[in-house]
Amino acid sequence: MERCTYGEFITNKIADIPYSQAFQTDVIAEAMAEEYKVPIHKAKPITNVTLKRLSDRGVIERFQKGVYYRAKQTVFGKARPSEELIEAQLLTRRGDEIIGYETGFSLMNKLGLTTQVPKKREIATNAYRKNIDDRFIIVRKPVVTVNAGNFRYLQLLDVIKDLPDAPVDAENPKALLRNFAEKNSLDTVQVLTYARQHYPQKTLLNLVDVLVER
Repeated sequence: MERCTYGEFITNKIADIPYSQAFQTDVIAEAMAEEYKVPIHKAKPITNVTLKRLSDRGVIERFQKGVYYRAKQTVFGKARPSEELIEAQLLTRRGDEIIGYETGFSLMNKLGLTTQVPKKREIATNAYRKNIDDRFIIVRKPVVTVNAGNFRYLQLLDVIKDLPDAPVDAENPKALLRNFAEKNSLDTVQVLTYARQHYPQKTLLNLVDVLVER
């Protein structure tokens, strides 16, 4: 079977990315370099040229330098994600890698712990040094490097840590937190270990109180 060209590889790679999911040029270039065993300095210009051509043809949309996304065509035109959503994606994902997660009051609102809608979304991310427009997002430094295996644990523990200072108006917040842990199949020993290693003693005690049904 004849191997596809660089351009075909990049096009196929992008076709696997969900609509409205932002992706970075560097990530595509790294994938191409790995697939064809070529130096990254060779893969980057090829990727840049290919993505520009796809953008010119309307296959993808350019968000900012080095960042693109696929816009879905609808009867009302192209459905484009908001700037806030794309900024959040860039802080939480790098290709298939999880590098951050939503936290703080915005996560509490999504979990049903509070009906108050915060003005800004809070993101804990390995890319916490990245300069972003603070109209939309508050960036936090995570307590430990974020990955696919730990981000749900860190979300739960962040919420428990922040809960005393939050405008919680849910009838049974502990039940909502237990439901989050069960829904995401969080291991009790692991979450207790993360709490003991990376969070204040009070968070550990409050976690135990959440996990023990009464």
